Amino acid sequence: MYNSTPASYASVSDQRFIACVEHVDEWMKNIRLRTNADKMQLVWLGTRQQLNKLTTTDLSLSSTRVKLSSSVLDLGVHIDSQLTVGDHVATLCRSCLYQLHQL
Repeated sequence: MYNSTPASYASVSDQRFIACVEHVDEWMKNIRLRTNADKMQLVWLGTRQQLNKLTTTDLSLSSTRVKLSSSVLDLGVHIDSQLTVGDHVATLCRSCLYQLHQL
């Protein structure tokens, strides 16, 4: 799930995000599915100056605490909080070097 908000409204955004996750959780229970709260990842995206204004370090979702990460994996792409590709490139290079050594 994605949510866009200015850093000054982060606490309001947190509550909206929690409510949204709870609604999705309820919907999934109704169709006999469930979310895996242990695999949830949370990242704030923005400039360094905007990220320094945030005070949220974790959220309480689905009876677990989800910690704020500096980098998350989304559809096979590593995304960091400032939207640079450094983490993704490093992971890709590491994988390629491994494959070259296997050859």
